Amino acid sequence: MSQRTTGLRAALSSAAVYQGLQDLLGGRRFQRRLIRDHVRPTPGLRLLDIGCGTGAILEHVPAGVDYHGFDLSERYVAAARRQWGARGQFWQASVEEAPGLAGGRFDRALAVGVLHHLDDDGARRLAGFAAAALADDGALVTYDPAITSATSCAARFLIERDRGQNVRTPDAYAALLRTAFAEVTVVEVAGHLRIPYTACIITARAPRQGPA
Repeated sequence: MSQRTTGLRAALSSAAVYQGLQDLLGGRRFQRRLIRDHVRPTPGLRLLDIGCGTGAILEHVPAGVDYHGFDLSERYVAAARRQWGARGQFWQASVEEAPGLAGGRFDRALAVGVLHHLDDDGARRLAGFAAAALADDGALVTYDPAITSATSCAARFLIERDRGQNVRTPDAYAALLRTAFAEVTVVEVAGHLRIPYTACIITARAPRQGPA
């Protein structure tokens, strides 16, 4: 994983600081929209949250969803367990370590703010992992900051200071996911946070059974 952790960014290793910043920027409102409009979980559905952070997305997931999340940060995972208890299952793991942790296959996989922390090889590994973890009719939903035609100078300034060092165009993210999925749909978003920001939501379906 490639990210900047110096200066003020180091404070984001604290689960409380990280979640507080997300709330301040309007992340909670956007997460509600992301789950409602793109993930669409229903009771009984199995959901895998890749890079789950503090598990805050569970606030918008209906009861009865079989939620599993993992994250590299031990602090974030500990905070998720304290906050959500039996609502979900949480592990501290990398993408390489995660296969087999949860058992079974999933109806949805979610990766919020993960791909822009990964180089191209890492992003392809994540895509391959998600494809293998999903049922044949399952889908991966991702969200990441992106440079789009709507990116203003102010938005670019903020995006370039993200901890993740691999912010891409929507087409570049999509190309990486197509190595593991046959159907990839991109939605560009702007004005969804309380700061100037552009991003993209990608839904990837039809997991490939072998190399693209």
